[in-house]
Amino acid sequence: MNTEADTGYFYIHCRATRTGSLAESVAALRRAFANACRERGARPEDAFCLRFFCSDVHRQAEAVRRLWPVPPATLRLFIGQPPLDSRHVSVQAAFLPGAVRKPLEGGGVALRHGGYETFLRPFLSPRAADAETQTDDAVAEMRRFMTEQKLDMTENLLRTWYYVRDVDNNYAGMIRSRIRHYEACGLTPKTHFTASTGIEACAETPHLLSWLVAEMQRGLVPDQVRYLKALSHLSPTHVYGVNFERAAAVQYGECRHIRLSGTASIDAAGRIAHEGNVVAQLDRTVENIAALLEEGGMDLSRMRSAVVYLRDAHDYPLAAPRLASIFPEGCALSVVHAPVCRPGWLIEIEGEALAPIPDARRPRLNGGM
Repeated sequence: MNTEADTGYFYIHCRATRTGSLAESVAALRRAFANACRERGARPEDAFCLRFFCSDVHRQAEAVRRLWPVPPATLRLFIGQPPLDSRHVSVQAAFLPGAVRKPLEGGGVALRHGGYETFLRPFLSPRAADAETQTDDAVAEMRRFMTEQKLDMTENLLRTWYYVRDVDNNYAGMIRSRIRHYEACGLTPKTHFTASTGIEACAETPHLLSWLVAEMQRGLVPDQVRYLKALSHLSPTHVYGVNFERAAAVQYGECRHIRLSGTASIDAAGRIAHEGNVVAQLDRTVENIAALLEEGGMDLSRMRSAVVYLRDAHDYPLAAPRLASIFPEGCALSVVHAPVCRPGWLIEIEGEALAPIPDARRPRLNGGM
């Protein structure tokens, strides 16, 4: 059944349980997805992006491609983050009703909706190298793509995901590369960064130590995006040597969309809060998210999707009951095993929130004024 969120983006999470082989898991997941789409009044082929969280991405990506065909203008992301709520593979799907889709050369998808055009595309290095060099390649390719599309890094880059194999050893190299490239494009502590998650994950190509996915949007004006800080709860990220915004709120004619970066149990001085206690860290992480949403005029009831990253898979039984009570019914909630960028952080959460907060001065997300 459709909800008010269907005026903009909406999301579906599906899992497979009580199955045997990988093929049976994929078949069960595909059936669950078809049923969930039917309940939302959508068609499976309407999803513009399918994020598959895989327990063995090198083997499972090929199987999913073979067993689950999709239309050409659909981005499938295969992320090596074992799902903790599913067998073998889980999926989170994104929809934007009314958008006109086309595939992008080199991978990815473009969506035309109203006066906007959104691009969602992976960028990766073609060579075996260290994480810093591979990040150089990936960010340089993103910059080339944006130049070709006449997009500006400071105005049109909405959201990134940086995936790093062996994050404890390779995250620092990724950050060094990102800082260099962003500063060259005018993204600095004196201007702004972009919403982002940097997290451990394997790519389906074994040589990759660092790769990224970027969301870009044409048609925005500078004051249409507001970066949320929640400084009563969180420090600016550059305080501890990284460069991303905590959240980005985009105001459209009929709704407001908040993209929440990966958020952890951190205090206003940039220190880890509640080291060693995953339940207390979960509570502080959610408190931080609530503070960001409040600054953007929303609360947790407006969450439409969330991905929960746990450093230790054995913490899932402690976290799962609390997660079920935190997020609203209908929020697409995926829980995966993925170490966070500091060993002391046991949990991180990212997500999307959407509310029917209108502004007649802005073009509508799906067209018109």
